[in-house]
Amino acid sequence: MSPVLRIFGLILRFYRRRIVLGYLAVIGASLAGLAIPRTVGVGIDRVLDPENESRGLEALLSLAGILVLLGLIRGLFSWAQTYQAEGLSQNVAYKIRNDYYDRLQRLSFGFHDKQATGSLMSRATADVEGVRMFINVGAVRSMLIFVMMAGAAVAMVLTDVQLAAITLAFIPLLALRVIVASRRLRRVWLRAQELTADMVATLQENLTGIRVVKAFAAEEHEIRKFEGRSRAVADQTYLAQSIWARNFAIMNFGFMLVISAVLWFGGNRVIDGRSVVDGVTAYSNLTPGELASFFIYLNMLLMPVRMLGFTVNNFARAQSSGQRLFEILDAQSPVHNLPGSTDKGEVKGHVRFDNVTFLYNPDSHEAGEGAIRNVSVDVPAGSVVALVGRPGSGKTTFAHLIPRFYDVTDGAIFIDGHDVRDFTVASLRRNVGVVQQDVFIHTASIRDNVAYGDVNADMERVVEVTRMAQLHDFITELPDAYETVVGERGVGLSGGQKQRLSIARTVLLDPPVLILDDSTSSVDVHTERLIQQALDEVITTRTTFLISNRFHTIAKADDILVFEDGSIVQQGTHDELVSVPGEYADLYHSQMRPFEEARRAFLESQESR
Repeated sequence: MSPVLRIFGLILRFYRRRIVLGYLAVIGASLAGLAIPRTVGVGIDRVLDPENESRGLEALLSLAGILVLLGLIRGLFSWAQTYQAEGLSQNVAYKIRNDYYDRLQRLSFGFHDKQATGSLMSRATADVEGVRMFINVGAVRSMLIFVMMAGAAVAMVLTDVQLAAITLAFIPLLALRVIVASRRLRRVWLRAQELTADMVATLQENLTGIRVVKAFAAEEHEIRKFEGRSRAVADQTYLAQSIWARNFAIMNFGFMLVISAVLWFGGNRVIDGRSVVDGVTAYSNLTPGELASFFIYLNMLLMPVRMLGFTVNNFARAQSSGQRLFEILDAQSPVHNLPGSTDKGEVKGHVRFDNVTFLYNPDSHEAGEGAIRNVSVDVPAGSVVALVGRPGSGKTTFAHLIPRFYDVTDGAIFIDGHDVRDFTVASLRRNVGVVQQDVFIHTASIRDNVAYGDVNADMERVVEVTRMAQLHDFITELPDAYETVVGERGVGLSGGQKQRLSIARTVLLDPPVLILDDSTSSVDVHTERLIQQALDEVITTRTTFLISNRFHTIAKADDILVFEDGSIVQQGTHDELVSVPGEYADLYHSQMRPFEEARRAFLESQESR
């Protein structure tokens, strides 16, 4: 369906009363306006009529009173029209923006992996504004165009058929010009909005990575890159506006031709039909008042035709904006609550993978880095399982399948005997806590960040989990302690502090299944030991998947899964795996060899003394 038709459908579904009131106001303002030319024409003819010479002032006063009344009525209806149009546009924009944000929250990792953040931001701002402008100018005021055109055309025909025929002959040509311009403008505006999304994405990427820019002294390169994106937007917008301006100029020229033709033929008819008998002027063909009222009707007809240019511009922009917005609103997440899914409550944590295969792009023959192939593993409740492998081997993807960040392509994953797809998504993720390697901190107080998953958590519980994550002492030294507001993305906290905050945030939920994705990678050895001591107490009561290549950390795991190219190539304890040739032993020796060589060199130096 056309995006504009969908927007009108949205209006009729949720805001029918407001648009009906807006249309009634448009009709009232139009009828009051259409009465004005006829009143002016009658007044001119009465003033020029010698028989009314004695009552000329009285006639003028009465006509002036009528015009003032019509103007007041028209003004009131116009105010009502503007009020309803603005209210309608703001309400629809509010709903679309909220629905858009709601949809983004519910789409899976797979969707966000393929989308640029800047493009999504551009849709929520520039594209929503394009739709809002169309509703204000087009959805309500377009009725004014049609009512005024139809009313003025009928009034012109009733005033003089010949002049009306001359005038209305030009309208199809002007309408054809509007249609041609509309089709081209839609394509141009769509490209302009795509380029705007690229520009916003460049800006967002630069601001996010400003420290990298500074570190590599790449300011000039970034400035040139943004200038290129900005110039493309400016050129495309200029093209759209120039097409509209050219179309507007052509229409204005057509209007001047119409006015000239009416003036020529109408003026000649007034002159030809004029006769003077005994000093009294009479008109047998067309009166000056009728010609004057015709000109006013003509102007009323040309005004909405001129507005067609603005409306077409807004229509074209709304078409492209709506198309981009509805692409997201119509997007279906593969990860969603399936029919029959229920809240299973708190689980014990027995996790089983049954011949699981996952491909990032199932339609492609290329599986992609990190894909999982034919994996089967049984993890008893309360076990600590370490996931080991080289980058891109599939260990993080394996862990992300448990809370359904992605859905398996084939096979099934079970928790306590229930397929994870039989859980509601919310209840599943309450049972599976994830401490991610890439930690995101909100611009809020430390307490709010720790309690992000449970905003009603009491302060005692918040302090408990920060002590467990070895973060409490640092927080108490801050000026505002737990109420200290951290900057955007956690500016003001070190990498280790952010990771400890993330651990506290996850532990607060007390999930039966815990995934630690290299959660101590950004801390020093001393802090890592403290965190590990705290986590040792936590993980004894829950099923834990530990993604790490730090062997002093994973050596204590109950079971170790070694990944290579998306498959589990080895499984066992640390002592079992390190004693046999294979991927695990290779990884272990490549990491520990420098320490062994240093230790050997130290011992040899001691012996030489």
